[in-house]
Amino acid sequence: MKNLSYFLFLLAFLPTITFSQNLAEKLGYPADTKLLIIHGDDVGVSHSQTKATFDAMKKGLVNSTSMMVPTGWSAEVGEMAKEIPDADIGIHITLTNEWLNFNWGPEAGRTAVPGLANEKGHMYPDCAQVTANASPEEVEKEILAQIKTANQMGITPTHLDSHMGCVFFGRPEYLASYLKIAQELKIPAMINQQMIDGIVKNNPVLFSEIEVDKFPLVDKVIMAESKDYASGMETFYSDALNNIQPGLNVILIHLAFDDEEMNAVTKGHDSFHAPWRQTDYDFFTSDKARELIEKNNVKLVTWREVGKTM
Repeated sequence: MKNLSYFLFLLAFLPTITFSQNLAEKLGYPADTKLLIIHGDDVGVSHSQTKATFDAMKKGLVNSTSMMVPTGWSAEVGEMAKEIPDADIGIHITLTNEWLNFNWGPEAGRTAVPGLANEKGHMYPDCAQVTANASPEEVEKEILAQIKTANQMGITPTHLDSHMGCVFFGRPEYLASYLKIAQELKIPAMINQQMIDGIVKNNPVLFSEIEVDKFPLVDKVIMAESKDYASGMETFYSDALNNIQPGLNVILIHLAFDDEEMNAVTKGHDSFHAPWRQTDYDFFTSDKARELIEKNNVKLVTWREVGKTM
């Protein structure tokens, strides 16, 4: 008994040892678990897009989405979300309008954020023009306006991400606003180590009031390119699932039906068009996709679950 008391006395003065957990362990899985979010972008851009995405969430493997608030069909997202309790829906921060005949302006209004609108009052078609014309203050105002409108539609976002990556590829202040707002909302914002190394570390003053280290990082984003569509999307996605690695993976897909509406929206585009989006829907509602998830011991998680670890 005397030796035990002496041992406990010494133990009290030893340095405290803490063991940090990775994301998988925080979620209750082994450290080497292959985590995957199957994320359907662009809900709200059209009825076809929103219907296909929510169908795939109900019937297939898609377990997360994010909405484009300034677009013409965004209000439908709030209606369809009622059919899926605790649907994992984020805000797809939209600063561009890339389509030929389907157009929208900034949610905050052209007079409030003139740098985000062209002479017609529409958003610019690409990120380079956004960066050249939109001030950081205007971008922050637009992000907040999109979140406010989503809230009014009944959507409480589970995360933030960026349409066409304009938040990531634009001015560093855009990323700072994006992370600051996510921090205030206490939700994840899609970010990876490359953004930390390339933007955050190179602009320490901009990010000084943001606890960047508390944001879960995506280890790998998987998204098909034109060459993959040409080779066959089933082959691309099958290879991706067969070769998925431990960590947090996100497969970004764009689901819609190859119908008259979606063909009109995507007119003039040789990528991310209606047939492309139909193949995304077909694969991620297929038995083959489900079998590959099971065979490769992949664990599906949502941004809502990831957010609870922050």
